[in-house]
Amino acid sequence: MELNQKLADRIISVDILRGIAMFIICSTQIGGAPIFRTFNNMVWGDAWPEIVKVIMSNPAISIANVAQPIFVFVVGVVLPFSLRKRLMKSSKKKVYTHVVIRSVILFICGLIAGGKILNLQFDKVYWYNNVLEYISISYLVCSLIVINTPKKAHYIIAGLLLLLYWCVWLFIPAPGWDGDIFSTEMNIGIYLDQVILGKYGHPFKGWTAVINSVGHIIQVLLGVLAGHVIFGAKEKPEKTKGLLLYGSVMVVAGLIWSLVYPVIGRNWTSSFALVTAGISTLLLALLYFVIDVKGYIKWSFFFFMFGVNSIAIYMMAHTFDFRLIGNVVVGGSTRHPFGISGYFPEDVRLFIQASAAMAVMWLILYYMYRKKTFIKI
Repeated sequence: MELNQKLADRIISVDILRGIAMFIICSTQIGGAPIFRTFNNMVWGDAWPEIVKVIMSNPAISIANVAQPIFVFVVGVVLPFSLRKRLMKSSKKKVYTHVVIRSVILFICGLIAGGKILNLQFDKVYWYNNVLEYISISYLVCSLIVINTPKKAHYIIAGLLLLLYWCVWLFIPAPGWDGDIFSTEMNIGIYLDQVILGKYGHPFKGWTAVINSVGHIIQVLLGVLAGHVIFGAKEKPEKTKGLLLYGSVMVVAGLIWSLVYPVIGRNWTSSFALVTAGISTLLLALLYFVIDVKGYIKWSFFFFMFGVNSIAIYMMAHTFDFRLIGNVVVGGSTRHPFGISGYFPEDVRLFIQASAAMAVMWLILYYMYRKKTFIKI
């Protein structure tokens, strides 16, 4: 794997982790490339819907519900390093301006990716319906924290936010509601959405929007703590050990906490943030050891393409169905099969079409990489 000069000084494992998360997101949610779903349907057949029901009986357990927190977490990992570089070159005022502008652009991109805006259906634009909107708010808040407070304070702030967020759910019920505080019918999060967002709240039942911003801020801040380790001055073996310890502590703490404070992805509870941030840190430790310490890097080139242009492919996948291109190569549609995919049963054909769509995405990213085009916001 050869790196462009622009990328030579990066910690590659961070890009690979981001790339793996983005690949999973594209493979499960967007872009017309549902590789995981079509593969599982192909392998498990009629049994797969029942398997999904078992998996989804816990709202926190799904591939997508692990990938998105990893993507958010990585935002925090690189934050101390990127802000430190900017503060060395520019005044604090200019850095503030950059942070605010970037936050606004991310929020607008989130609204576009969430759909309906480009169709001019403004009455159906749901706020906080996309991860980029949450990253926008989290990036802004955590940047202000990183710029204005010492490293030790970040641990204290993260701990306090975890506890305060728990207390909000535990001690502030929705007015007039005596049921379960995490009910999909009504809870403090749903109530706040109704008051603040009205009809523009989250479109899916039980999912909360505004209050989840706190959970995402915590997720990014936990990433900042990992960033202090991986971009610190210690030797590489010590960094690996530090990440393993940090990740293990978070996973164990989150699982113990889940006995009284459930791990719920739709509400991004503190226990959910801890467990997923812990998993993210352990994955980062593994990747850092394999790639940056041992130098085994060639295998990761596929994911690297998703990592260095993650926002670009995320926006493209949200605004275009890549099956339209992929089908030209492998064969038409489920109604009128032809070409390569037309020789296979429907479940195999759908997997081939999803794989072709993913191949188109990757080739676009590879072309951008070869042309040294890296879209940053």
